[in-house]
Amino acid sequence: MKFTVDATEETKSIRSVVAAPKFESGLDFFVNKLGFKIVMISPADNPNYAILNKDQFTIALDKSAKAQPVFIEIPIEDQSLIGTDLTGPNGTRVEYVPVVKRQNQASDLQPIVHISRANDTQWVHGRAGMSYRSLTGNHNEISVASQIRIKGSGKVDDWVHYHDVSFQTLFCIKGSAKLVYEDQGEPFMFKEGDCILQPPGIRHQVLESFDDLEVIEVTSPADHATFSDFNMELPNSTVAHTRTFNGQQFTHDTPNSREAATYKDSTSMTAYSTSIGEASGNQGWVKEIYSHAKKEKILTPTSIGPEKPLSFFLWFVKQGSAQIEVQERKETLRSGDSICFPYGFLPSMEFSVLNHDSEFKVLEIGF
Repeated sequence: MKFTVDATEETKSIRSVVAAPKFESGLDFFVNKLGFKIVMISPADNPNYAILNKDQFTIALDKSAKAQPVFIEIPIEDQSLIGTDLTGPNGTRVEYVPVVKRQNQASDLQPIVHISRANDTQWVHGRAGMSYRSLTGNHNEISVASQIRIKGSGKVDDWVHYHDVSFQTLFCIKGSAKLVYEDQGEPFMFKEGDCILQPPGIRHQVLESFDDLEVIEVTSPADHATFSDFNMELPNSTVAHTRTFNGQQFTHDTPNSREAATYKDSTSMTAYSTSIGEASGNQGWVKEIYSHAKKEKILTPTSIGPEKPLSFFLWFVKQGSAQIEVQERKETLRSGDSICFPYGFLPSMEFSVLNHDSEFKVLEIGF
């Protein structure tokens, strides 16, 4: 059939076919119950085919189609309607769902300690060619901590995107990557020892990775959404380094900007704080902790515990080894191992560093 007038853009869009043997009742269901618009209907007398559109979704209502029933989700902000389930023509199911569909958050989780071993772990494939190792094991109901790696060097199959998070930080432990962020100017190199605070909603993209990139990433909540932004190209024309995104500022912290201080009451460890705390509005922090003890020095055990309850705490051993005592048992943590409190870190759960070697380096992240 050739039109003598131009068809609308909605008419040209890809659509789902909905069989409607009872065409009039089907049209009534979609138009009057669900709020679809009639884009095209044919023929004028006794119609049997219509193209309908709602927001960015288009269907073809067809009286003669033999298609199987479809299931349609309609995102809605009205909490009272969420979960409403309707049945339309030919068994079509329609359900109202939240705008961002999340898994049910677990409640009343008791604080635990989880130790992850580098030699006893599973790597899974993620998006854009990245591999993920969970540092919290299966305990990801609230927050997620991951070791992420990309083998070799080259372009990364990533795109401009952003995350629905409350806290997200990344620390480079090996290799490097070329990154670009909204309002932060030209792409820059994210190198070993660098740390980034990724505020909620900031658009960003990984362009390239080099020399077997490895990153430690901590994110809350664990069940967060990643959105694509097809309208923004990075770098964008605006440069606003002090801009806040939902109360947080982007920061790219490098090792040469950190000042040394004694770690807690330790006689053998030095802490280097990053700018993550200030940039996040003191929601979280990232520190590097180094041994400054010589091999012959007698070490005083150091207690590691919070002054007040924390939501999350992680130690990831970058280098060397240490012996700790946690929950009345002794454990040795080596390079690549981690100890994590994924459901909260209480003052009563403190652990002790009994001794460590002169190469000991650990990454601490908490919020």
